Amino acid sequence: MTNTWTMTKVLIRQRIQTVVNTLIVTIVATIITAILIYFGGSAHFSIELFYYAFQPYLIIGGLYLFIRLAIRQEHTWVDNYYRSVPITNLKLYMANLFSTICNFVIYCLAQSLIFTILQVASHGIHWPEMSVWMDAAEGIIILGLTCLFIWTFVSLVHLLSVTIMAFLPETQIRLAQWAIYLVVIITASYLFNQLWQLFLMPFSNYNIAAIFGVFLVIFTLISSLNVYLLDKWVETK
Repeated sequence: MTNTWTMTKVLIRQRIQTVVNTLIVTIVATIITAILIYFGGSAHFSIELFYYAFQPYLIIGGLYLFIRLAIRQEHTWVDNYYRSVPITNLKLYMANLFSTICNFVIYCLAQSLIFTILQVASHGIHWPEMSVWMDAAEGIIILGLTCLFIWTFVSLVHLLSVTIMAFLPETQIRLAQWAIYLVVIITASYLFNQLWQLFLMPFSNYNIAAIFGVFLVIFTLISSLNVYLLDKWVETK
């Protein structure tokens, strides 16, 4: 029987190339953008130019990789190769989700290192005030929980869709898909509105214990349902 860590390492290695490719593209895009700005006469050629050119790609690259990892994660649930590995569905679920997290963290660390190098080279070393560290901690905590929630929620929608459509005739599959999309859009809109309100709150107003408690309950419920669907209903392709 394959253990969780072995499966996690396999999935991390298979997806790390996506991380590397995304990182390379953001670096190349930064260089091209800086060159275009320079020849456009908008700035002098300097490290500071690359520093500012790199900032938009922090978000763009992160969003792209987030989506790509989510797609890779969902393919695993219905892939005959992974489902035939001698491992329980619970361990496969944990390995798949954890490998997604690890790859995203690797990318974020690499981007943060590049950003820090550019910042130090262009502006020198400036230790931020405690309030800035607190704001950064706020962003990291909420962003991490949000990413984990979205990945598990996407899996729930995907697995429910596969389960429901398996019982429908082909003529009704398209209608069922649109109904599922509608429910997902309404639910996601509400949840993201709540998350946005949470982002806007000052860190001092947060009840971290309560946030982790609510998240743990929701994460456990969604994950339990995902594993149940994998175990009982979802077939491979």
